[in-house]
Amino acid sequence: MATDKKVNIIKANFALQLKVGAGPLNERAIQDMQTVIDKNDVDFAPLGLSILERLQAALDKVNDPSVTMTQMKEMLIKPVMELKANGATFKYDLIGSLANIMLQFLETITVMDKDAIEIVQAHHNSLHMIIVRKISGTGGEAGKALISELKNACDRYHHKKFSK
Repeated sequence: MATDKKVNIIKANFALQLKVGAGPLNERAIQDMQTVIDKNDVDFAPLGLSILERLQAALDKVNDPSVTMTQMKEMLIKPVMELKANGATFKYDLIGSLANIMLQFLETITVMDKDAIEIVQAHHNSLHMIIVRKISGTGGEAGKALISELKNACDRYHHKKFSK
């Protein structure tokens, strides 16, 4: 299927490469960094709950007429991205997986309607439970069920909104 869209070629910016250099990374440095990550025993709960507070604050502003959809999405996406990034770092892989699904959902919605709000709120409530109960790792069968339910909720939303 051919399109008449013009391709925009963006030339690479080599500024980052100039700062860090080129070539393979030192394997010993990589091993040292992996050891730090593996031995990380920092309690994720305070950080995770703090991020969830910001997500809830954004949800609380969802009906504020002075907040545009672009601003709303940004306010929701930022804490979700932080949860995604920090989840795996602190051995809460389930949080990272759920946040990844939510991030994809938030990036695709065009209105913050009642159904979208309910999905984001359910996501928030699930993450809160995971953090409070200190369910690290993948969460086992319960984790799989949470991932499946969130995916299904997002799919139902998209089917309902975009298949008309």
